[in-house]
Parts: sequence; structure tokens; C-alpha cells
Amino acid sequence: MDKKTYLDYNATAPTRPEVIAIINECLSAPHNASAVHSFGREGRKIVECAREKIAALVGVPPAQIIFNSGATEGNNTVLRHFTKERVLVSAIEHPSVLETVPKSDRIPTTPEGVLDLETFEILLKAEKTALVSVMLANNETGIIQPVKEAAALAHKHGALFHCDAVQAAGRIPIDMAALGIDFFTLSAHKIGGPQGIGALALGICGITPTLLHGGGQEKSARAGTENVAGIAGFGIAAELAQDGIQDYQNKTRALQTKLETTLKNIKIYGKNAPRVANTTLFSQPGVSSETLLIALDLEGVAVSNGSACSSGRVQPSHVLKAMGVSDEETTSAIRISTGWNTTQNDIDRFIKVWQNITSRIQKKAQDRA
Repeated sequence: MDKKTYLDYNATAPTRPEVIAIINECLSAPHNASAVHSFGREGRKIVECAREKIAALVGVPPAQIIFNSGATEGNNTVLRHFTKERVLVSAIEHPSVLETVPKSDRIPTTPEGVLDLETFEILLKAEKTALVSVMLANNETGIIQPVKEAAALAHKHGALFHCDAVQAAGRIPIDMAALGIDFFTLSAHKIGGPQGIGALALGICGITPTLLHGGGQEKSARAGTENVAGIAGFGIAAELAQDGIQDYQNKTRALQTKLETTLKNIKIYGKNAPRVANTTLFSQPGVSSETLLIALDLEGVAVSNGSACSSGRVQPSHVLKAMGVSDEETTSAIRISTGWNTTQNDIDRFIKVWQNITSRIQKKAQDRA
């Protein structure tokens, strides 16, 4: 098997060649962006240049971007700032949100996976709330949440609004101010940047949550020596994503349409809801996703499922459970997520391999009957 097909961009995207080049260039010199000598000044210049590019990706001034190690740190930074107050989070958030505030009230979704705004306002009216956290695009279903409307409701009732934008940045145009967001979390490796680097974008609420102390980096908002090479890579990835966003949307939408119209006898989750064009979560009734994932991997096709892995155990997807999907059905869920380097040939190959695998499985089932 010499051909491999990668369709798991929501887990991580392949690093762009331009990003690898700038990282290698940065690693060739001892850049500590806090140092006053020439190497330090050059490192600071690299950091600030990248800050401008990432700020442009989400429509904020560069001064409102704080670099960190990734979205998990960003989510923890914001949520832990409000742990002594009431926090509302959607039931479909990433574990880095849900597990940081395990006792928080959960905002339900509709069966289509969209935030239930009516119930949300009831929850806001019931008790004073300090913070609301709702992701922009779901990592499993790709469903785009009505965060502008949700943020307006939160502000109406005196709450601030946090949004995990990891799966939306670079995939749809984003204007943080227009959406009314107070805190945005971002990650580089979902858009072809390096792993281990992310950012927290601040709105105009005047609050700067801080998790790590002991240094003056990032204007004392995030202690620790800046990852200059990682930040530079993030900046290049953000610039490429921003400049190519229309072409990206057109390409991924065409790939998604081909996939969803060709596969037969599947159930697509959130099919009628607004979704980012790169994500399709579906199930094949009666066939376990574990069986399919192994069979696909043996053919050199990398995809994911609708489950979260914890302590080596595959558990039913909390996202699908929030949508009212049965545990039995969630065990058949498969997620396809495309990105900057996905081609039509990748989708064609997946379809061919998928059809061969499911045909074999169905034949075995008929033989046993």
C-alpha cells in the first residue's frame, strides 16, 4: 500500500510547506523575544508580524491577540477566571470546556445540533450568569452555531461571551466585533500551522484572563518564553488561510457535495443546519465505526468517528447524545473532514474504498443470516 488518503483535518491539518520553511528559518537563530540584544529584537519583530496576521484572520486589532500553547489552554484561561461565578456552556462543547467547568449548566441543542436559543434565554433569566461559552463551529458535526444571536442574549442579561473558534477560523470569514464576542480561542494546527501554539483574542470587555503567572510576556497576560518559531508558523498559516478563504470554501463545498450525494444509505447529522463545508458526520446503520475505521486504515484511509476516547475506551459522542441520537446509532458514526491539501482524487478514493468495505461487510452479514 503506497497511497494514503488523509481526511481527518478536524483532528489536525498537515503542516503547510510555507509554515515548515519559516519554522526552520526561525529555529536557526536563538530568538528570545524578551531579550534586548539583536537576536531578541529580531524575535520580537517576528512575533509582532505574526500577531498582525492572526488579528486580521478574526478582525481585531493586533494588541488584542495573546499567544499561548493552544485552544485547550485558551479555553482553560477564560473559564477558570469565572469558576466562582455561574457559567453556562453548550452541551456540545469541546472537553477542554466541559471538563473545566463540570458543574456548569448546559445549554441544549435542537435535534439538528443547533443551539436552542429559546431555552438559552430561559436559563439566563433563571439566575445571574457571569460567562457563556458556545463554540462557533462544532468539531464533530461542523454545524455553525448562532453565536451572534447568543452573544446578544448573553450581553442583554449581563453575561460575557466566550467562543471556541478553532474549527471555524480559516474556514468561514470571522469578524469578532461584529459577532459580539468577548473572548475567542484559536489554534494553529487546524489550519496548517504547527501544533502547540494558539491564541486568545480579546474583545472590548476590558477583562484579560490570566492562567500562567511568573513572567512579563504577552504584556503579563501569559507568562513563559514566547514560542517564536511556532508563532511565526501560526502567522503564515493564518495569512494563507485568510487570503485563500473563498477558494477554500468553494473547493471544500464541492468535495462535500460529491461525498454526500454519492454515498448511499447513510444518515448525515446536521444535514439541514448551516455547516462548515469541510465536515461531514454520518453513520451507516448496523455497521460499527470501530470496524469501519480499522478497515479504512488498513486501506490507507485516515478518518475519525463521532466518539471521544477516554482512558482507552471509546465512548458515545456527547455531541450526538445532545442531539438526541441513541448510543447504538452513535457507534456507527464516521467523520470526514477535508482541508487545504485535500483533492478530488482523495474523495474519489475514499468513496471507492468505502463502497468496497461496506459491500464486504453486508455480504458477510447476509452469509451469516
